[in-house]
Amino acid sequence: MAHQLQHITDLAELLFTHGVEDIVVSPGSRNAPLIRAFYKRFGEACKSLVDERSAAYFALGQSIKTGKPTVLISTSGTAVLNYAPAIAEAFYQQVPLLVITADRPAEWIGQQDNQAMQQKNVYQNYIKASYSLPVESSHSDDLWMAHRTINEAFYKTLSGNPGPVHVNVPLREPLYEKLPEVSKNLSVIQKVEAESNFAENSSLVAEWQQAKSIMLVCGQLSPDAALKQEIQKLSADPRVVIVAEPLSNLQKEATISNPEVTLNSKVQYPAEAIPELVIYFGGQVVSKKIKLFLRDLNSTKFWFISPEQELIDTFQNISTHIQTKPLAVFQSLNAHAASTKSSFKQFWEKETKNATALTRKYTENLPYSDLQVFRNISKYLPENATVFAGNSSVVRYLIYFGQKERKYYSNRGVSGIDGSLSSAAGLASKTNETVYAIIGDLAFVYDSNALWNRDLPKNLKIILVNNEGGGIFHLLKGPSEHEAFLPLVNAHHPVDHQKLSKAFGLNYQLCTSEKELPACIQNMENNEQAELLEINTPNYGEPQITKDFFKFLNENYGTEVDNP
Repeated sequence: MAHQLQHITDLAELLFTHGVEDIVVSPGSRNAPLIRAFYKRFGEACKSLVDERSAAYFALGQSIKTGKPTVLISTSGTAVLNYAPAIAEAFYQQVPLLVITADRPAEWIGQQDNQAMQQKNVYQNYIKASYSLPVESSHSDDLWMAHRTINEAFYKTLSGNPGPVHVNVPLREPLYEKLPEVSKNLSVIQKVEAESNFAENSSLVAEWQQAKSIMLVCGQLSPDAALKQEIQKLSADPRVVIVAEPLSNLQKEATISNPEVTLNSKVQYPAEAIPELVIYFGGQVVSKKIKLFLRDLNSTKFWFISPEQELIDTFQNISTHIQTKPLAVFQSLNAHAASTKSSFKQFWEKETKNATALTRKYTENLPYSDLQVFRNISKYLPENATVFAGNSSVVRYLIYFGQKERKYYSNRGVSGIDGSLSSAAGLASKTNETVYAIIGDLAFVYDSNALWNRDLPKNLKIILVNNEGGGIFHLLKGPSEHEAFLPLVNAHHPVDHQKLSKAFGLNYQLCTSEKELPACIQNMENNEQAELLEINTPNYGEPQITKDFFKFLNENYGTEVDNP
């Protein structure tokens, strides 16, 4: 007869055997056997973060960087619910996480017992799969079931589009007894998946060869050298226009890297600007203008590429879904490249050139404002920097300007502000490169417990743009015109960021003018400690300057400007 906690020891061993590298633990008592088992097997790879919401986002950041499932371990009760925001983000951003929650035995749920609540399927709307382990493994069938479940849960995080998987683990007391050694007959199941199921005779190949104008739309993606190489080859095709925002990490290959500035929603584009074929892959795009442009196309064929079965029709025009990994498709299309001349690409190259020139003309002598600050951040950050962009206005402002060879990350699955800093910290923990977390003041304060971390990475550099509240709401016509805007929506706060930084042991710099910014960024590069650079912008960031920027683009559309 096996030990009643044999499955807990084997859980840690199986995940170690499958190549799991990172464990994020939220302290508790009900999860004590899990903590002991994982610490014994993984040692210093286990990180302890008290705030469960921050812990989950930290784990998300680790998995964004590694591509492997980070394991989260919580106690029972509301601790489980605090993981939910990051799990939802991981689900929609397609990032692997393995969430292990300790629980009370089933007979004590709903009996007013301490920290007991219904945890089975608690993440049901934003999880790839949910499993429950047996409460004990004394019988051989229980142990067999536990082994099979653990193997399946691990592979589920990585199959198709990666994502989070939940394993609920009910545990009876005593919780602190000595754990058994690893099972002698540990059941490690190997799974082999085919590299591709893309047929060379796919109708896409025929449509690709026949089309005279093709638009390739790249959603959010982590850096991928092999994919980048194939996209670079496709960009040489004279019929192909590539739309790739910085968050695609393919912006260097793009014809249009900033659709929000390049496209004009008030213009009726000529026939030569309309693609016959659109291929979309990856996660979300930020730009609303590219969505509006593509949704308005009535005679264009749209192909969506994803390894998952779910049909995603972001642009409301999908014709065909290819269920495979994009790399296999693009390798095949490159083997069927054409040399047909087309005015389509020339049109969009000219549009991009003019939009870039107009942007430069408007922004070269800007007053001190949010728009000017983000222009200069984009200018002065190192060319190959790793950037984690906060949500709301930050990620939008950054895409207005060229981002060179930088690697870009952001929580654009659900696009909340609640865990940007924690995710940036998790990502920084998995690289030796400097990670610049660019974040707004509300997002920073909201997630300031990200700094409550004994192992906060020293390579984390936080650039806080403080415009005294929710700056993006000043840019939206509806909220800013309502009488409740300033007291209830703008969310001005009295937080002293310098004191907050000091409380967590961060180095601190303050920037209050354009002239100071280059030196401040240089100081961050030279400093070997985690640091906060606060940039204060006046009058809520001077939102009218940003509004006038887009008005200027609209009014001068079609004007050819010298672009040195």
